[in-house]
Amino acid sequence: MRDFLLYLHIIGAAGWIGGGLFGFYTATRLARSRIPGAGESMAAIFKKAGWFFGPVAVLLLLSGIGLVLTSDAYGWTDTFVLIGIGAFVLSGIWQGLVAGNAEERLMDSVTSGGTDTVGALRSWQQASAVDMGFILVALWAMVVKLGA
Repeated sequence: MRDFLLYLHIIGAAGWIGGGLFGFYTATRLARSRIPGAGESMAAIFKKAGWFFGPVAVLLLLSGIGLVLTSDAYGWTDTFVLIGIGAFVLSGIWQGLVAGNAEERLMDSVTSGGTDTVGALRSWQQASAVDMGFILVALWAMVVKLGA
């Protein structure tokens, strides 16, 4: 059971990180392209992102909980587990308070052909990089089993 849960947990982490990197690359390319339809393409990608990241987040969370519940070696107070939970929570808060607003500003600028697309893109990239930072710290802590 442990190996299966670990497999699911790794799939969830890979999906979250890979999806984030793909979104970062794609949105950056579309925002800079200034081609007709770029805004609509970006809107379609951002709209579908929830359909991807929602299940990935649930998979990551439930498999992580399952790993802790079925493990004799690791528990809720292990540093790497707390960092993982913290990264999950911080990412959600960051998305709700900062990154979501930056995404909306970028979308508005690209779809309307705004003059501050560069500034909006830079803000969105910074917000996305901070969010990815949370996840990469958690990945590192999990790989090295920090504190275990």
